[in-house]
Amino acid sequence: MSPANHQTIRIEADAVVVGTGPGGATVGRELARAGKRVVFIEGGRHPNRIGSHLSILKHIDRGGLVYSEEGLNVVRALATGGSTLVFTATACRPPAWLKDKYGIDITYEVNEAEEELKVTALPDELLGPANRRLMSAANELGYDWEPFRKFIDPDKCAPGCSDCILGCKRGAKWTAANYVADAVSRGAILLNRVAVREVITENGKAVGIRGHNALKTPVEVRAQRVIIAAGGMGTPVILQRSGIPEAGQGFFCDPLRMVYGVPRDKGVGSASAPQMSVGTYEHHEKDGFILSPIVEPWLLFGASIGLRNPRSLTKWVNYRSVLGIMVKIRDDMGGRINLDGSFSKPLTYDDRLKLDHGTRIAEKILEQAGCEVDDIFCTIDRGAHPGGTARVGHVVDKNLQTRVENLYLCDTSVIPEPWGLPPVLTCIGLGKRLAKHLFGQ
Repeated sequence: MSPANHQTIRIEADAVVVGTGPGGATVGRELARAGKRVVFIEGGRHPNRIGSHLSILKHIDRGGLVYSEEGLNVVRALATGGSTLVFTATACRPPAWLKDKYGIDITYEVNEAEEELKVTALPDELLGPANRRLMSAANELGYDWEPFRKFIDPDKCAPGCSDCILGCKRGAKWTAANYVADAVSRGAILLNRVAVREVITENGKAVGIRGHNALKTPVEVRAQRVIIAAGGMGTPVILQRSGIPEAGQGFFCDPLRMVYGVPRDKGVGSASAPQMSVGTYEHHEKDGFILSPIVEPWLLFGASIGLRNPRSLTKWVNYRSVLGIMVKIRDDMGGRINLDGSFSKPLTYDDRLKLDHGTRIAEKILEQAGCEVDDIFCTIDRGAHPGGTARVGHVVDKNLQTRVENLYLCDTSVIPEPWGLPPVLTCIGLGKRLAKHLFGQ
């Protein structure tokens, strides 16, 4: 049956929020708490069952098989909560330049979020023996590793668990879906599996959105304020369809590479510990990368090492003993997001230098932790946090409004410069700040 034969679903609200990642979920929740009528539009499903490879796979965009024109793999979740469904729950405060250079001060909002969500490092017994081993090895070499601050409730977390990137079935990890649930409990409406085609504008003002649901039934939401928060890759496509062609021109994606090693004693590996529970930011400012322990889920692990070097597949049998260190870089702005959602993101010479520099340090740490040189291997490179596609000063002003009145953005797309650190806490702060601005709270 064609869309024309379906009766259009029409809803009116004070605010419509497209996307339920940390930015969108936060601004919608804050508005709902203030008594506003809020409608969330989410392109993905609602994750009712999580915590396993198969259950999480249906929430990953195209099963994880999303590549740039140059072959760079980018994995993102499409679900209530956005990519917080599969993030490692690491909390980093916003960069100083956001306030100093762009006039966006979210200090109060970030402090509020940290207190509300009890952001803290995990206790020693939850860090995991493999992560403690890597931290000790790094510090023996003179590096400065320490526990990272997390969006994880230690009382709900279990020793030996590494399910953060499979969805956390224990509910120990905060996700943006928690904020959406709070908003819904206060009267907000959540529409899942709705693809937004465009923003509706009248007389130069945004007045709603238009799209369709999974049954191809047209959906139209009219609202006083329109907030697009569909992520660094989703938001620019909607904007381009809505008459803002400059969106999607240049972006960053925090490329990363996993460096793995099999220790001689074949002890407990990084797969039995929370990802990124420890690590170091000491190389970030000067050298543009961070290091932290991660081992990918079993299925993804095999694909990642096999695509890099098929001979590494012989190490797959030692998965439970593998020690892993992620090298994540602050990449150069470049590439583009196209109208059809395809994208180009070439890694520059400097990007590759950063990845290689971090890899050499990771290899030294793995050797110090007991891995032979011949038992150290790497994965393919992939993108982690696409952003900057509708950045402040280019597509939005410091209040996150586009040149279309009443059309705002609130996700990683607005971050004005490459950063190279987990952006979730910053997005929460931006969401709280935007909610105050929208209705003069």
